[in-house]
Amino acid sequence: MKIKASILTHIALLFLASLLLSAVTVFSFSYNYMLKNAESHSVEVSEAATTAALTAIGSEENLKALYEDEALRERVHKTFRFICKKATLRYLYLFTVDEDGYRHYIVCAAETDEDDMRLQTEYPLGSVRKAALHQAEINVLNRDKDEDFELIDNEYGWVCMTIVPVLDKENRIIALIGADDPIEDVRLIATRNLITLMLLGILVFSLTYVIALLLIRKTVALPILALSERMRVFATERKVSIGTDKRKTVYPDEIAEIENAFEKMTVDIDHYVSDIETLTREHIYTQTQLDVARKIQSGIVPREYSLSEERLDIYGTMLAARTVGGDFYDVFRLDNGKIGIAVGDISDKGISAALFMAMVKTSIREKIRAGCTPADTLNLVNRELCVSNPGNMFATVFAMTIDPESGIVTFANAGHEAPLMLGKEPSYLKIMNGIAIGLFEDSDITDERLVLPDGEGILLYTDGITEAIDTDKRQYGRERLKETVFGKYRDNAERYDARAIVGDTVQSVLEYTNGTDQFDDITCLAVICKDNGNDKTILPPDIRSFRAVKEAILSQLGESDRTKSIILACEEIFINIVSYSGTDEIGFSCKRSGSTWQITYTDNGKEFDPVKAERENTEFEKMDMGGMGIIFARKNSKDMIYNRIGGSNVLTMVFDADGKGK
Repeated sequence: MKIKASILTHIALLFLASLLLSAVTVFSFSYNYMLKNAESHSVEVSEAATTAALTAIGSEENLKALYEDEALRERVHKTFRFICKKATLRYLYLFTVDEDGYRHYIVCAAETDEDDMRLQTEYPLGSVRKAALHQAEINVLNRDKDEDFELIDNEYGWVCMTIVPVLDKENRIIALIGADDPIEDVRLIATRNLITLMLLGILVFSLTYVIALLLIRKTVALPILALSERMRVFATERKVSIGTDKRKTVYPDEIAEIENAFEKMTVDIDHYVSDIETLTREHIYTQTQLDVARKIQSGIVPREYSLSEERLDIYGTMLAARTVGGDFYDVFRLDNGKIGIAVGDISDKGISAALFMAMVKTSIREKIRAGCTPADTLNLVNRELCVSNPGNMFATVFAMTIDPESGIVTFANAGHEAPLMLGKEPSYLKIMNGIAIGLFEDSDITDERLVLPDGEGILLYTDGITEAIDTDKRQYGRERLKETVFGKYRDNAERYDARAIVGDTVQSVLEYTNGTDQFDDITCLAVICKDNGNDKTILPPDIRSFRAVKEAILSQLGESDRTKSIILACEEIFINIVSYSGTDEIGFSCKRSGSTWQITYTDNGKEFDPVKAERENTEFEKMDMGGMGIIFARKNSKDMIYNRIGGSNVLTMVFDADGKGK
């Protein structure tokens, strides 16, 4: 009923406003109209009264005689009273105005006996009144108008005063005649008309209000109540009632349109709710499956992994951008005592990427454990994926094995991010990029090797770190990653800690991307070698410095023919570095690792890889001394491992400790 009450209230206010406006308008027009009629009547009567009065006065001499002849005054007074009664004038008076503006009354008459007696008492012959002249009097005296009238409100009420001059033979004004016509009746008539109009308006308003109430109840209130009940039933019981209790209308109105729209809406909502219920059930089922997948994935790729032993410190973590992600990392032991490590990034996200990831990760682990090198492993997995990969997904992978005793790392890269070497000053490892697995059958991925000195390591990560963006769409970047790692190294007394590095790196990325959604998985893993005996000695780039190298070798290996061969091979490399690299210092370390000896040179000279140097046989006379020295060193060593790390050449020579040669 609130709607009906509101509508009726507005209608009532509208009718009242219209009624008041009409009343004011009618009163104004009626009053002005009757006032104009009263003015015209006053002027006409006054003119007639003036003519009669002038006739009664007779002449200028009679005007003067009025002051002395009482009988004449009485005759004029009777004539004035007769005119007042016949013309319904309140007052008719004859007066003159002197130079000082004083009125001198001669004859005054009124319509009623009471008023006439009062006038004779208050305005006897020759009475003088000093009061401001009315504008009509001024206009006539100044000859601006031949006659004039004015509405005045004096102590006797509202009157229409008409002023007519009395002229002599020379057309000079010798006196004025004033006639006052009461207009109170005009106002009374206008008020009566207003009251009549108001009463009539109230009657019309009441009838209209009742009729409007009935019409609104039938055409608005009852249909809306019925529609409201249907809405309530639909909202509480979700019952759709199409075409029931529908109004019959000759012409469609807004309520009918609302009813039709509601019917369509109920049908649509019923369908939508059914669809939503179906989608909700499917979403709950999917969410359940995602939770199961997440739990399974956390078993395959744990949120974090830690391995800390005597010679190796490993820590890794993975944060999925969705419930399940496409990144993975794996750390596992091999039968030969080495550690297998793999970090990868699948080309997609979600369950499909997680399934693809599980297949790739499992296949890589199986093949490395079976004895395949990282490169052979990635090539084999690539061929398997290319044979059966209906989703056309691919993965970038960095796979490696590390010997904790020697610090030797064998690795292969399939299109993955270049690792960050954790040395005295972090630097990105210069490696062959390779091609992501799952794209082409001929991947042709090859193995590479490096040696991690004591206290140094390698940081593996996915592009979810370097390509993370802030609110301004700027990437985190490789340089920022290097600065973060180096800062932790300095804060930790220039020692690397795998957990601290990974934790600080991930935290730095999360703080950098604060306010944005994580759009890619974040994976980070650090491997740190410790207490592996690869302590470095710094030597000046002078051939005489080799004596320190020779003494270190002799102190560990003792005098033997095999030791002499090792010393000669090491000397050839040392001389080559001094003669051709342009370095300003040479780092040297020597250690035994199982059945082998490792001797490592480090210099910051120009880049040169003796492992890839020309191997074809050449004539003896065409060989320079440097080339012969490299060939001699290569033939007398079991293995040579070269890397360019952070602007430095790092060469490790491996010799068989049992003296059996290469």
